[in-house]
Amino acid sequence: MPEGNGYEIGVGTGRFAKSLGIKRGCEVSKSMGEIAKKRGIEVDFIEAEKLDFKEEFDFILMVTTICFVKNSKKVIKNCYNALKSGGYLLSAFVDKDSSFGKFYLKNKDKSKFYKDATFFSKDEIIILMKEAGFKDFECVENLYGDNLDSLRFEINSCNGGAFKVIRGKK
Repeated sequence: MPEGNGYEIGVGTGRFAKSLGIKRGCEVSKSMGEIAKKRGIEVDFIEAEKLDFKEEFDFILMVTTICFVKNSKKVIKNCYNALKSGGYLLSAFVDKDSSFGKFYLKNKDKSKFYKDATFFSKDEIIILMKEAGFKDFECVENLYGDNLDSLRFEINSCNGGAFKVIRGKK
């Protein structure tokens, strides 16, 4: 994780933020945000599309959030604007081109959680980040296998795993 003043888009219950030393984030769910507040996280109850920070943060984290926002292009641009020069956006997501991504896409209408999700590939996320002005991309991944019964965890450079983290620099 980068060091410094971080922010989490879609902070949820604050589990990641708390573990990673992130003190602030945004969340649209009041019930989840209240749990984050109990964990000591400052929560902005606002949609990521409406954030209007200017060069305030050293890094921004989004964990599985990009697939649930209404306007991913605007959210990534807002992240760019919110970062200090040299800051990083880290976007973690299930790659739609992976075996798990294909499974989720095939079954999304049956899922309460993923029904309204928009899945992205690694290349699509990088394109969105480039359009916003990000550069110097790094990608790592984990979760390999064709189904949940054969799932294995190992961290590698991006080349076929289901869960990816792309880091772009402002």
